[in-house]
Amino acid sequence: MIEPRQVNVIFVKEYRYYIHAFDKKSKEDYVLNVSKIIKEKFNTKFIIPNPVQSFLLNYEIKKLLDKAINIKNQKYSNIVYLNSNLTYSSIINTVSFMEAEYSDIEFKFKYVEHKDFDDMIHTIDFLEILQLK
Repeated sequence: MIEPRQVNVIFVKEYRYYIHAFDKKSKEDYVLNVSKIIKEKFNTKFIIPNPVQSFLLNYEIKKLLDKAINIKNQKYSNIVYLNSNLTYSSIINTVSFMEAEYSDIEFKFKYVEHKDFDDMIHTIDFLEILQLK
């Protein structure tokens, strides 16, 4: 039986927090800059998406995730999910979306804690909380 591919998804509000936690980006890291997608597609830094905007945002995220996950040599084992507006609900929605779209991948979800974190995030039982160094 073939073991499912494992991919770490690391939620982070700012790239500098990721560098503090992991020292540097490696070849296995794929940075998915959701903040940039929101800014480019919706001309704003912050969005509470309606159903149509949510669909469009998920479509753009999926296009980029497909590149990272479906690459032939499977070189990416970490997806750095960069979103300056991370919240409890955005993490829950992202996890649901990713697990539904990529059911053959075994995801491990992590969150780099910072000074302005959402207290509710600590209640997500499948999310590993990483402390800044």
